[in-house]
Amino acid sequence: MMYLNKTFSFLSLYQVTLALKACLLGTANAISVECGRREMIGRTMTFAFGGMVSSAGGWLSSDAVVANAIDEAAPNEPSFTSYQILPDASSNLAPTLQQITPSDLNQVFAIIDSNKSGVGGGALWLGEHHNSVEDHQLQADFIREIHRLRQKKLVGTSNGNMSVGLEMVQVQFQPALDAYICKKISAEEMKSLVQWEKRWSWPFERYLPVFENCRELNIPLVALNVDSEDLGLVESGGFPNLPRDRLEKYISDPAGFAQYVRNPYYKTYVDYVISPSYEMHKQMGILRSTITGQQLDEDMPFARFFSGRILWDEGMASNAYKWTRANRGLMIGLVGADHVKFNAGIPGRYQRMATDEQLGCISVVLNPTLIDTRPSGSVGILSNSAASASGADGLTLQLRYPKHRVDVVSFESREGSNTGGVLALADYIVMSMAKTIL
Repeated sequence: MMYLNKTFSFLSLYQVTLALKACLLGTANAISVECGRREMIGRTMTFAFGGMVSSAGGWLSSDAVVANAIDEAAPNEPSFTSYQILPDASSNLAPTLQQITPSDLNQVFAIIDSNKSGVGGGALWLGEHHNSVEDHQLQADFIREIHRLRQKKLVGTSNGNMSVGLEMVQVQFQPALDAYICKKISAEEMKSLVQWEKRWSWPFERYLPVFENCRELNIPLVALNVDSEDLGLVESGGFPNLPRDRLEKYISDPAGFAQYVRNPYYKTYVDYVISPSYEMHKQMGILRSTITGQQLDEDMPFARFFSGRILWDEGMASNAYKWTRANRGLMIGLVGADHVKFNAGIPGRYQRMATDEQLGCISVVLNPTLIDTRPSGSVGILSNSAASASGADGLTLQLRYPKHRVDVVSFESREGSNTGGVLALADYIVMSMAKTIL
């Protein structure tokens, strides 16, 4: 693999596979394969933490980031630092970060759904780490501040014409979310009705600040995730295994859905994000069952794993699009960082659907670490910690992809003249102050 000026140029998936095997050799033996796929991934990722960012002039250590933020922040500014990613598809391939104050960032977020036609509607994707207290507190703070700003702008709307979309809740449980916001049931009752422990498993308490803010401010919660029963059918038998009427719940634009994977950048995205994730699941021994626990005779083939993943991304993007189009408001989507990074997951799919409507779309990765910006399993825990502590390496801010019809693993693809473009890690990254001190 080659890292040039904070840009990743893909050379060989084989090299990633070797790194995966070395990284996961101990992990797979240390965790019982009898636990569920989501739970196992969760246990593994709780070991991984760290933080490193870069500036236009070079890489900054965690302490330097904190010092800069303290110097520049206003007395009452929120305790986070934020940066806009400026990608570079020129021959220099030198993406940079431009710092933006928290107050300015909130202003940008609050008017995502404003456009020249005045129609309105848009989505803000906050890519989280499901086990992170800091990420969820950032989400809760963003929701409250954006609501405050939108109420000032949209006089007469009690909830700022906004909603919060949840990867954590499957679409079949939307009535439970509605009942909670209407104060008909408690948080504990909602937790039970959405089958949180069975279908999500990450600590419910860490999401409570988000839920309580939405309930207090009367902001609708919208279920985004694909029902496990449907995802399991795709994982066990591919898309033909899912009845048409159920498929249409998640894929409302079949032609656009099919065309999306043919985009010149998508193979690079798959090679960098989805294929390594598949290899990680395989090395951990958790591809012998579907998301619903159905046992398989052999490891789930990549084609079905891939089908499940793109159904997941498409379904969440589609459900968000339906809400923003119908309500002409802002949805703040709370989803895993893996679905947000490099924009070809949920954000790119949402943009595809929203282009004609001129709906806004912004992607954010919260508290990114080295592990977030490299292929799954290619960075060991110690390497991640060392990078965060010593400044030896930094975040990959963009992926370079070759022009159409240029083989991504060929030597020709490395020539500057064959650069087709770049995929930015996200539009913005946000670092909790407490997080950067760790």
